[in-house]
Amino acid sequence: MARATIAAPTDAYLIPGETPDSDDPEDARQWVTIYRELVTFAERSLKRLRSDVKAGNAIGSGPSDADELWMETHLRRLQSRLEFWEQRFWALAGLDLDVRRRTLSHGGQRLRLTRRETELLAFLAQRPGQFYAAGQLVNQAWHAPELSEEQLRTYVVRLRRHLSSAKVPARLVSEPRRGYGLVFSA
Repeated sequence: MARATIAAPTDAYLIPGETPDSDDPEDARQWVTIYRELVTFAERSLKRLRSDVKAGNAIGSGPSDADELWMETHLRRLQSRLEFWEQRFWALAGLDLDVRRRTLSHGGQRLRLTRRETELLAFLAQRPGQFYAAGQLVNQAWHAPELSEEQLRTYVVRLRRHLSSAKVPARLVSEPRRGYGLVFSA
């Protein structure tokens, strides 16, 4: 995806087994998944901590503002790691999705996408290997609950055609009872 370059972390912030210079796209994809889960957990924890701080300040006990500041710093560090691994994954896959210009580049080819195709691909690309029901995608990728599942299927078909024609090492798959997901091949 089109992003600013994220510097590799110092060893002090690495999880054991994390190798930032890995050349394996599957390693990078797995680290994206791990850091996405850690970010989600840290966001929920920070939200709980903030409500506890408010309650604690009212009654004189509970977590402190320093705890909240530490958690905010921790969350930013995790978000930075997630951005690094997303960028690394896309670089190893030889892909570049420019959301603003609505283009997908791979292997010297540049595909022009519609706004909805770009939004759908960007949403799924940030969550490789995760599956979403049609209704979830309409709401989360487009924030447009008025769109029907049939309209989603139209964009899925178009996006599949684009990915196939450009020989992108990814498929937009659908699985019964799981929904749609973007699956990258080795």
